[in-house]
Amino acid sequence: MCLDQRTKKYIKIVALIAVVFLLAGCTANLDSDGNLIASRAITADTEWSLSAGWFDFLLTIPIAKGILWVTDLTGNVAWGVVALTIFINLLILPIMIKSTVSSQKMQLLQPELEKIQRKYAGRNDQASQMRQSAEMQALYKKHGVSMWSSLITFITLPIMLAMYQAVQRIEVLYSTTFLTLQLGSTPMTMIQSGHFQYFIVVALVGLSQFFAIEINNIMLRRNKKYRRTQQEQSMKTMNYVMIAMIVWFSLSLPTAMSLYWITTSVITVLRTVFIQLFIIEKNDKKK
Repeated sequence: MCLDQRTKKYIKIVALIAVVFLLAGCTANLDSDGNLIASRAITADTEWSLSAGWFDFLLTIPIAKGILWVTDLTGNVAWGVVALTIFINLLILPIMIKSTVSSQKMQLLQPELEKIQRKYAGRNDQASQMRQSAEMQALYKKHGVSMWSSLITFITLPIMLAMYQAVQRIEVLYSTTFLTLQLGSTPMTMIQSGHFQYFIVVALVGLSQFFAIEINNIMLRRNKKYRRTQQEQSMKTMNYVMIAMIVWFSLSLPTAMSLYWITTSVITVLRTVFIQLFIIEKNDKKK
C-alpha cells in the first residue's frame, strides 16, 4: 500500500500514541502461581486518583468500578463483566462501523490494487513509485475509501486493554462462582483437578474466536464484487495462530477472562452481521 508522506507521518503519530497507551497498561497483575498481586487488586474501596497512574485513572479503574456497580445490582461479578463488555463495545460502535465498512471496501479493492502493483512490479524509480501511489489514491477516492477509518481502530486498543486489565484485577472475582465455574481459577488447573466442564469453556473460547475472525470474510462473500485474493489466503495462517494463542491464554488465565473473550467474540459477530446487513448492503441498494 503506497501512502504519501503526510499520511505516513500521521500513521506514525497514531501508532505511537497507541503503543504508549498499551505499554502503560501492560503491568503484570498475577504472580507466578496465577494469584492476584495484592497491590494490583481493585475493590469498591480503591481510590480513583492519579496516584494509581494515568492509564488506571483514565480507563482501568472507571471500568472496574462500573463492573463492581453492576455486581452490586445483580449479585454476581460475572454479570458485571458481561454488562461492561457490552457497554464498552456499544461505546466504540461508531468507530467500529467506520472501520468495518472501510476494511470491507479495501478487501473488495484488493484485485484492482494487485493489478496496479503488478503493473509497476520491478520499477523502483521515483517517478514510477509516484505514479503507482497516484493510481492507488485515485482508486481509494473513487470508491470512497478512507485510510483513517481503519487507522482510527487503534484508538479502541487502549480501551480494550483497560477492560482486560480491569477484569483481571477485581478482587471479588477470585472468590466468585458462576454456573459451577470458579472465575478466579484457571481452566488448566481445574481440568488437572478433574473438573472437565472447563474443557467446554475453553472450546467455546476457541469457537467464538474463530467465528469472530471469520465472520468478516463470510459477510464479504455476500458481495457480488468479492474475489478471493492472495492477501486473504496469507491472512488465514495468521488468524489461526491468533486463535491458538487466545485458547492458550484462556487455559492459563482466570476463567473470568474466558467469559470476557466469549462475550467480546459474540458481540463482534453480531456487530459485523448488523453492519453488513443494515449499513453496507442497505447503502449498496440505494446506489
